[in-house]
Amino acid sequence: MDINRATKERKIEICRKYFLVGIPFLPWVWIVNVVWFWRDAWQSDPIPEVRRYVIWSAIGALLHLALIAAWISVYQSERVRWDEWGDKLSLHIPYGRASA
Repeated sequence: MDINRATKERKIEICRKYFLVGIPFLPWVWIVNVVWFWRDAWQSDPIPEVRRYVIWSAIGALLHLALIAAWISVYQSERVRWDEWGDKLSLHIPYGRASA
């Protein structure tokens, strides 16, 4: 799909759809939205509606990625202390314990 050949109205429609699809916790769709429509939002002849969706997509993606990074760091550092509950959260249970 060549975004550059789409009409202004079609670009707004596609950008809006990608934003709405990203709402149920799909940050990678928002990242794609930002990458695909960055030029239409800020460079030559910017489209204000696309800019709004790109900004909100970037904010949402960064927020979700920050939450995922926080969860990974907490889980990796606390899994051993959580004992059985920490193991139940794991898909792969590592053998042994980390020595302090």
